[in-house]
Amino acid sequence: MIEDGGGARGCPASREEPRVAHSRTLRFWLDPANIAVRLGQAGPVARTKAGPAVAFQVNDPSLIRKVGCGEDIFQAWSADPCLRDFTGDGFAGAEGQAHRDRRALMKPALAAPRLTALGPSVRDSGEGLLAGLPADRPIDVPVEMSRLVAGLVIETVLNSDISPDTLAALARARSVLSAGVFWKYALSPWPWVPAPRGRAFRRALGTLNEATQEVYERHQPDADGNDVVSLLKRSSDNRPDAALHDLRALLFAGIEATASTLAWACYELGRHPDHQAAIRAEADAVLSTDAPADAIRPEQMPRTAGFIREVTRLHGIPFLVRRPRHATYVGEQPVPAGALVTLPMGALRRDPARYARPEEFDPLRWSPEAHPPLSPAALLPYGLGPRYCPGAAASEILTPVALASLVRSRTLRTTTPDRTVRVSLELTPMPKGLTMLAAPREPHPPLVPGPTSSEEAAPVRRP
Repeated sequence: MIEDGGGARGCPASREEPRVAHSRTLRFWLDPANIAVRLGQAGPVARTKAGPAVAFQVNDPSLIRKVGCGEDIFQAWSADPCLRDFTGDGFAGAEGQAHRDRRALMKPALAAPRLTALGPSVRDSGEGLLAGLPADRPIDVPVEMSRLVAGLVIETVLNSDISPDTLAALARARSVLSAGVFWKYALSPWPWVPAPRGRAFRRALGTLNEATQEVYERHQPDADGNDVVSLLKRSSDNRPDAALHDLRALLFAGIEATASTLAWACYELGRHPDHQAAIRAEADAVLSTDAPADAIRPEQMPRTAGFIREVTRLHGIPFLVRRPRHATYVGEQPVPAGALVTLPMGALRRDPARYARPEEFDPLRWSPEAHPPLSPAALLPYGLGPRYCPGAAASEILTPVALASLVRSRTLRTTTPDRTVRVSLELTPMPKGLTMLAAPREPHPPLVPGPTSSEEAAPVRRP
């Protein structure tokens, strides 16, 4: 895919900080000048070209929910036969009742009341993982955020651990796996066309399998035996491969989206030192070792949570895809069987009818004091319908605590301000080529009750 060198209109550039350039495919869904964002002009369903194939873009929010939730009519991408070597026999590749049964099995372990108590564990594990960030040279942000998230998911959600070497290899393999799955699905209508970097994908899949096996073998169950790995093991006494495939899917999904969010958060922190200072002040108050365990929750970190929501709004998954199982209608538009149907999440998140100044990065639009208030649910960060991310509750606690821990321990600065940061073509877009300095922070200052001066001076902006 040919990439443009100019900055994308949806991610304004400055003279001091790196610009973002989107590939032509991604700009179709992200560029505010495109039909994808002008929802009112495009109509409820727009017939478009996606490479050599015809696609149908659903622009009406009610139709988006209908398509996204209609599993009987529309097949989700992960159930496509072309991905069988990746999904295996796990829940990610299953459909219908089989998919629902596996999710129901894991639901008690992945429910919000259980996972929101993980705040102190995420903080403590994060401090150990962040200590491994080099301080004397630039870091590869996507790789290091993948390493951080993988370690946190394994230690706090899956109750296990893996060797440092395997963890580092898994972090490096994430990009190859993500891009490989993207191309396998994109090229599935033409199975004779080889997907790019096929050998590298198979090696990366081997790394994921090795990491999954280590997590499975080193797992330490909770006292009640109701953690997710224990539930998978008990349900698959006679089919250990099924438990491994489910565990592999959880591990990869847990790394993929959250690592992307944190990588883009690093990019925006480099562009906005004032927000970095505000998040640090909040982190000093909430993440201190003498803070009550129940205080380490997203609702106690409104500035950090708002920053993450704004990162998701501008840099989250740009679209979901479905394929109709048979010829059908979407609204009044006839759609043939197997056609690509896209649900433009990125367009909805940049809709000027929903968000004032949609191209501007403004975390304060999510402030609890903002009027009118915005609903985080409108971002649809975890998909919708039967394929809603089963680890959503884990991400809700892991992401803000990980970001706050990072900012509390390091100061992030861009290394080459004039360099263009490109967006990778992967399942979840990543800031390709983003390197930053993560300098150790000076010793934490004494905590002072109340807001910092920078927070007092910052106006609450209207969403």
